[in-house]
Amino acid sequence: MKNYSQKIPFYICFLLSVILFNSACNQKQPAAAVFVAASDLASENLKGSVTQVESDSYKIDSTGKTGPLDEKNIEKFDSAGYTSSYVSMNGKDSVKTQSNFQHNASGLMVSMQTIGAKNEKKSSMIIELDSAGKFSLAKSYDSTGKMDVFYDDIVMNIFGEVTSAKGHHADSTLKMTFVNDYDSVYYVGGVSKDSVGKVTYSNIMVLNDKKDPSKMDEVTVTTDPKTKKNSTKNTTTTYTYETWDSHGNWTQQTSINEKGKPVKVVKRIILYKE
Repeated sequence: MKNYSQKIPFYICFLLSVILFNSACNQKQPAAAVFVAASDLASENLKGSVTQVESDSYKIDSTGKTGPLDEKNIEKFDSAGYTSSYVSMNGKDSVKTQSNFQHNASGLMVSMQTIGAKNEKKSSMIIELDSAGKFSLAKSYDSTGKMDVFYDDIVMNIFGEVTSAKGHHADSTLKMTFVNDYDSVYYVGGVSKDSVGKVTYSNIMVLNDKKDPSKMDEVTVTTDPKTKKNSTKNTTTTYTYETWDSHGNWTQQTSINEKGKPVKVVKRIILYKE
């Protein structure tokens, strides 16, 4: 499951890991060691020939009342099961951002572009591979086309998922590092650290017997720019599932906070190949 609600700066790291994972390919190795990467459908635990997932989010207030549509996200998949686009909309169906992913003839994602509501450029990323087909460099660019961050020392597991990397400012000074953990192809947590090695964000994801998230513990550390004092926030969210479709994919999920109060409902509309 892609979790686009991850907090900055860990959100950037987690999104990068998802992007790089989406890009994984079969490496040309001896027949006994051929590498086969899982698809995005597999990493998101989606069963069947899914072509699109629409996720509609609704906030629940302190009285338990469900509010109007708060956010809508639409993720589209190509015929090989890789994400081709991801659109984020507000509750009024107005587009906030749209990310498009490009793949080469071998199915490798070679770039990503994100645009805004008026088709204005927001950001982009270019991913480079070495001669062995492994990720060597990922360059992130801002809305003006200027490189703002690049990632190297990228380590992959046997499924092609990124388990660690270093992020640098454009001047090559270290910005941050991150580590991701997986249970097979499923993301189960990670840690993000700043340039001096201080943890800024971490989370641990527990999966249920169907390999869907059942609980997430998060720790966020922020620093006051004036006093330089650190503040730590611990958050625990549990997830329950109310409905599933005929393919076994969940269609309604409820998020519950550490006080046992429901805070959000996500309803999914899943489309399949005919």
